[in-house]
Amino acid sequence: MHVKTLARRLGSVALVAGLALGAAGCSEDPSSGTDANGAEDTSADESSDPEVEEGSDPDAEESADEEAAFTELSAADFYPTVMGALKEAETFAFESTTRGSAQASTISGEARYADSGMEMKASSSGAQAMDLIMLDQMIYMKAPAMGLGDKWMKIDLSKSGDSLFGMLAKAADPDAMFKAMEAPKNLELLGTEEVEGVETNHYRITVDPDAYMKAMGFPAEMSSFMPEELVTEMWVDAENLPRKFTQVVQVPAVGGAKPSTSATEGYYHDFGLDVDIEAPPASETTDAPTLPGA
Repeated sequence: MHVKTLARRLGSVALVAGLALGAAGCSEDPSSGTDANGAEDTSADESSDPEVEEGSDPDAEESADEEAAFTELSAADFYPTVMGALKEAETFAFESTTRGSAQASTISGEARYADSGMEMKASSSGAQAMDLIMLDQMIYMKAPAMGLGDKWMKIDLSKSGDSLFGMLAKAADPDAMFKAMEAPKNLELLGTEEVEGVETNHYRITVDPDAYMKAMGFPAEMSSFMPEELVTEMWVDAENLPRKFTQVVQVPAVGGAKPSTSATEGYYHDFGLDVDIEAPPASETTDAPTLPGA
């Protein structure tokens, strides 16, 4: 197996997994009195109508209760509230597509929170075709580009530390990703929108790349490949659960190369679904090779 090719492939997978899972969510929001787009909230007028009060419409009362619960989160509330909602849901399904350099890659799968941390199974197609399982601090990866046939490459995350494989684990962990965005430079509510039939708040989150890289434990030299600001847009429902995200990353030119752009769009759904994640049989796995820095 060619070490340089494998290292580059794993680096791309880390990005895909990070964007697909890590950018998973945000917070919720319309303020009282007006909605996020500045439109007047008519529910208060209806509830003050004498005829409505006398009739005591149960549907109207339920709608008002739901709207009252759909409140905006501050930048300080963002990380603990959204991560708390995800962990309470315990499981979810996801899919995302990343496009860049005339190539596209789609990843989809299921994930759950366990005592040992995030567990997931996923498959990707296109430029980064592979199958991936993360379970009990182990990652199993299978891809044609690895030259292992039907074998799964097994990576022990408890021994990977700050290596390439350790960075892969951090990139695939929503908790680590949200921790990196714990203190955003700016958190802005853009409005309310429906995502696949669910009412959501649409947020724009701006993060300082240096702070992000430090929080993720990535090497400082990787900052040279980052834009001046990292901006992610997220759509979050009234239960603080993420429903959609988009992220466009413009990578500066390095060493005479042209600047490049990577655009990702992802969706989250089926919170609380039954998830069955199992490790491949030992006979179908092989230990990861020793790579420089791995």
